[in-house]
Amino acid sequence: MGNRSTVQMVALVFGAIYLAVGVLGFLPFLGGSFTLTNTKLLGLFNINLLHNLVHVVIGIAGLAAVTSIPNARRFCQVVGVILLLLGVLGVFVANPLGLLYIGGLDIALHLVTGAVLAYFGFAATVSTRST
Repeated sequence: MGNRSTVQMVALVFGAIYLAVGVLGFLPFLGGSFTLTNTKLLGLFNINLLHNLVHVVIGIAGLAAVTSIPNARRFCQVVGVILLLLGVLGVFVANPLGLLYIGGLDIALHLVTGAVLAYFGFAATVSTRST
């Protein structure tokens, strides 16, 4: 793997997690209705097809961003801000435009992951480690 900065490792880890969560989120829809409502991943997080697709895209973007420190930093900045906005939006509007249900633990998850990504995107200093 070579030397990776902390921000690259953060992009890698969050990218892998979001990709896995996105793919796992599609499982309840296989062999059944694509219009399932009130479907939960692991019995905790509300999901729908669009939500899963967004997680897959975030995951792929995170994995692609590992190629350089500026790419990883930009990923953390952009996705961190988006997740923070979604978390705040979820506090006030549970189902914006009827597309994504954001409520309960989804709000906390988006706020925490958004804050971590934003920190590494904007505030963290660049350090490298050998992997």
